[in-house]
Amino acid sequence: MSGGNPPADLAAPVAVIAERIRARYSNPSRKAYTYLYWVRDVVTLTDLIPTPEAVIAAWVDEGAGFVPTAAEAAVSAGHAAAAIKPHQAAPSRLTPHQRKQMMARAIAFTATQTGENEVTVQLVSRSLGFFPKGQREVTERWLRTVDGTWYSAYRSDQDEDDA
Repeated sequence: MSGGNPPADLAAPVAVIAERIRARYSNPSRKAYTYLYWVRDVVTLTDLIPTPEAVIAAWVDEGAGFVPTAAEAAVSAGHAAAAIKPHQAAPSRLTPHQRKQMMARAIAFTATQTGENEVTVQLVSRSLGFFPKGQREVTERWLRTVDGTWYSAYRSDQDEDDA
């Protein structure tokens, strides 16, 4: 994806992969509030919450499932959630809403087409209440089968070192 602009064609490989990532994190069994950002470049992944200018697309789940959200509103919601620290209260005093806030996560990812049938995803998932603890970083290789189906062919850094 050149220049980090969203593809005009929603069937473009990076858009398909971005939708698959959104679907992965929209599982109804997830209880934490989630702020998901598709961002323009890997540099943005160092920020807890990206800047609105870096966001290609965003989705916010504050208890009602993912809702596509304008970049400025999603960034604002992420910053507001990061400022809430319910875990500083006694666990027995937390409401269900506060428990969801305590587990809130900010997830940012890039999707770069690296070949005709390959997309590389850099993804960082962070706990808003316990940052910098609770951080997970991953690189995924998405490959397209001959019938056009995309799948994650993730290999850990250890696997790559052993290859």
